[in-house]
Amino acid sequence: MKIDYEFIKEALPDIAGYIPVTLNLVLVSLLISFPLGVLFAWINYKKVRVLSPVVKAYMSLIRGTPVVLQIYIIYNITPYILASILEKMGSDVNVYRLNTIWYAYFALSLSTTVTIAEAMRAGLETVNNGQFEAGLSIGLSAPQTLWHIVFPQALTAAMPVLGNVAVELTKATSLAFIMAVTEITGRAKVLGGGVLRYFEAYICVFILYIVIIAIMEQLFKLVEKRISIYRVGRHGSVRI
Repeated sequence: MKIDYEFIKEALPDIAGYIPVTLNLVLVSLLISFPLGVLFAWINYKKVRVLSPVVKAYMSLIRGTPVVLQIYIIYNITPYILASILEKMGSDVNVYRLNTIWYAYFALSLSTTVTIAEAMRAGLETVNNGQFEAGLSIGLSAPQTLWHIVFPQALTAAMPVLGNVAVELTKATSLAFIMAVTEITGRAKVLGGGVLRYFEAYICVFILYIVIIAIMEQLFKLVEKRISIYRVGRHGSVRI
């Protein structure tokens, strides 16, 4: 098979033009899933009555089903459910005209929330219980203690895993094309299909993902180094 390098040269800038769409999918999905993941982690960590079994059931359901299946269900069933609800409410909003990227945000956030919840729960378990009591003893409220003492330490412990979560989410954005969202993989499919040069198109995607993920890994390393002052020492004290 002869590789068309001229096609790669022309297609690469075109496909790279859709990097903002891919990054937008990653950023918005993280903004949705991170606070939910932290909340779920806290509920499971504290074993909150009633809520904890519900959260665990949700997490088991998401972990036990493929992301592709979740996407198909959300993309095909969610509009029907929303339309039925709005119709009963007497609204004339046409949900079928909603930008499909919102379904992509929702679908990608489902599995990401679960992985973030597991990472943060593990991070919370690394924080000595005495840290919370110490915060209360110096006059901080419970929310202040969580925000200023417990959460920074848990986040530091979970950061390596959270970096992997972001990388996996970036790769999962390639599935957004199923929901008619054109990001770098979707654009490559369109260009490759037009001239039957799929292999060359996927080479472009390969190059772009390698670059994007390499940059993300370096950024997470910088963040991890930055917040390392909150790392818990061997005896449960904060290293400053």
